[in-house]
Amino acid sequence: MAVQVWDPHEMILLESEKNQSSERYTCIVISTPGLNNWAKETYEQLHYSNIESMNKRNLDEDNFETTNLELTKRKEKLSSSNSSEKIDVIRSNTSKQSAFSMEYILNFPIPMDDGKACIVKIYEDISLKLNQIIEVIGFISLDPLLNIIDDSDEIMTEAEIIVHHPPASLVPRLHAIKIIHSTKDIKIVPQVMSKVELIRNDLHLILSQLLFGDHLAADYLICHLLSSIYMKRDCFCLGTYPLNITHFPTKYKKFSKDLYKFLSLFTEKSYLLEITLENLNNLTLLPKKDYECNRLTSGILQLSDNTHLVIDETELTTGQITQAGRENYNAICDLVNFQKVIYDFKFYKIEYDTDIPILILSEAKSFIPCQTQIVLKIDSESESIYPQIIEITEQCLKDENRLTNIRQYLKVIRDTKFEFNDEDVTKEIQNDFIQWKQRNKNADHLHSLMVLARLLSLSHGCNTLTIEYWRKAFQMEIERLDRIDKLLEKK
Repeated sequence: MAVQVWDPHEMILLESEKNQSSERYTCIVISTPGLNNWAKETYEQLHYSNIESMNKRNLDEDNFETTNLELTKRKEKLSSSNSSEKIDVIRSNTSKQSAFSMEYILNFPIPMDDGKACIVKIYEDISLKLNQIIEVIGFISLDPLLNIIDDSDEIMTEAEIIVHHPPASLVPRLHAIKIIHSTKDIKIVPQVMSKVELIRNDLHLILSQLLFGDHLAADYLICHLLSSIYMKRDCFCLGTYPLNITHFPTKYKKFSKDLYKFLSLFTEKSYLLEITLENLNNLTLLPKKDYECNRLTSGILQLSDNTHLVIDETELTTGQITQAGRENYNAICDLVNFQKVIYDFKFYKIEYDTDIPILILSEAKSFIPCQTQIVLKIDSESESIYPQIIEITEQCLKDENRLTNIRQYLKVIRDTKFEFNDEDVTKEIQNDFIQWKQRNKNADHLHSLMVLARLLSLSHGCNTLTIEYWRKAFQMEIERLDRIDKLLEKK
């Protein structure tokens, strides 16, 4: 975010006949939750490389005394006694605000050490969705007079005042002149497609080693990383592919965190949600209306689309689940199975659609209903040298070209359009339905198989379903289900 420095001879003509009045509305804009460090660095290099330092300076370097000219002009007209009263009001408000934590005022859904919030004044008729990623260009104000409460707000409670009139040094005001929606980078599509198999092989090798030599699990994980909703009808989501990886060696306590560490290097946005009994009972997963301060308090599941949510159940133990714990459990289930998050206004609830890929890591089958469970087939040699595999993988990913290729591959393939239009493939699918029914599988499993075939084809750079990839997906599912059956037979 940059701040415009006004020249001494410039001024705003408040009484000019050329001024035009218009309506405006206010929204709260925050830093993107879950944005990984490499994505932040890429964004900064892309957006700030051409900014001239002589005309603009970074907000992080500002001393929070910068004001816009309109407020400066207004302050100059204040009498000395009136200015003194204003300063007293500012000091009073500041002392009240200090009683509330910065985290309470910023209201982020997940912890963000370097996160920022901003009150944006929008003057154009534009449609914005909740949790949508946007860029805002405008004029920023950090004037301490913005802390002053109007007489019309005297009926507000102290909590409301703190929330709706936060210090401008903490939550700046931004008068937007342009809103930019996030767009796809079509420039990188040809170069990614030209080497799609090479990139996929690299990614498959890395993931299979991280999954103890399991190549089938690596194929499923690649498909999961590429998943995104392409159509939604009522509660039926087409394209989502939640995955539950189970039965990894218990002696490697850091497996979940190690795997997440590498996944966060590949994906732009991600978050690791550790589910323990205490967290399940105490965390705020759903956004809830706080009528004391008259605002919606953020919940952890309030994430933007394509934020990869990794749920770690390895520390979950048995115990008593509270009412809040049951609500959190239901919230996770709704997200996994229906891709929706419920916003709780106490007197009523509203459902909002999401598109959040979910990976569940658990020692046994997850307590969260997840249709696709992959039981790891551990390679003994990989298990014995797993710490060395982690080190080798870290060294391998120090190659920036390899990392960039994988990141671009996941982004481009995820956004690639796909079509089911081959009659021969349709006949093949119909014939395989009979074999599928013989395994006593229901329609939901069939839908999951169709999604897998689509994602598998895309992962190889093919935007239509071929017989080859349909058969491969079918065999993958048979092998996956056989592993589960063998596991059940042992019990």
